[in-house]
Amino acid sequence: MLRLLRPKPALAEVSDAELLDRFQRSGEANDLLPLYERHAELIYAVALRYLGSPQRAEDAGMEIWALLLEKLPSHRVSNFRSWLHTTVRNHCLMQLRKEKRDPLQQTDDEFVQSDRLLHLSTANETEEPGEDTRALYHCLKKLKEEQRRCVQLFYLREGESYQSIAEALALNVGQVRSHLQNGRRNLKICLEGQDNAKE
Repeated sequence: MLRLLRPKPALAEVSDAELLDRFQRSGEANDLLPLYERHAELIYAVALRYLGSPQRAEDAGMEIWALLLEKLPSHRVSNFRSWLHTTVRNHCLMQLRKEKRDPLQQTDDEFVQSDRLLHLSTANETEEPGEDTRALYHCLKKLKEEQRRCVQLFYLREGESYQSIAEALALNVGQVRSHLQNGRRNLKICLEGQDNAKE
């Protein structure tokens, strides 16, 4: 699976810049593969954060592979990891915007996991919080502490993966997945209750 790929030991000491230069000189997909594999965890984590399901994150990873093959040969990149993070995020945002224009393609669960959390994570801190944002903050406060901390780290901070959250909170990766899953479910229930109260 995409998120389980790891760089080959022989390439562990080669910098991103060197791997990128090698690919840009040859244009061969085989020369891009080590760079892609090195950052597969980042690609998967960012895509999962925005798209809300493992399968969609896997699909996005393959789309990013094709995008890198197309863009990188002639694209100047000074910090590959940062550029890749932005590229994956923008790719997912574009996908979410397309789906928002076609409500039939987006389930309620995906809306709760992606659209509301995405709005919260990208909102300008100087903006007056909207009704959806206030409701989400209210529901976040009602989560159990570990659920809330996992959700906040995963959705509201840049570059956090299951592993980095596990290390930060002294948990294992399975516990982080469980807290995220339960946290999202409880947020959905709370937000649906808020929506029903308005009717």
